[in-house]
Amino acid sequence: MTLQEEFDQAEASWQGARYGDVVARWGPPAKSATLSDGRETHTWTSREAPVYSGGPQVGVGVFGGSGGGGVGVGIGFPFGTTVNPAGCERTLTFRDKIVVDQSWIGDQSYCRYFKR
Repeated sequence: MTLQEEFDQAEASWQGARYGDVVARWGPPAKSATLSDGRETHTWTSREAPVYSGGPQVGVGVFGGSGGGGVGVGIGFPFGTTVNPAGCERTLTFRDKIVVDQSWIGDQSYCRYFKR
């Protein structure tokens, strides 16, 4: 199965779901609105934890003042670049508390894990 197919399958799995079932799985929505026709939209946003790469950082410094001085060595963790976390924003539109429309935006490889 391709990544696109898994993503599409995850999104389709929520079509027709009840609002209470969505909240039970994803928690309360981050944003909500009522449309002019009475339908409600609710948006859930999720992010993976940041990933750090690299190894330890070692630094050498010279310090001192009146009457003394010295050399210090420090080691700090983590070191390296931070990889931006993947995100997935799901906006579901409900009529009578049932999902009737959806818009999923984000990293497909992360969004696919929100399958029902």
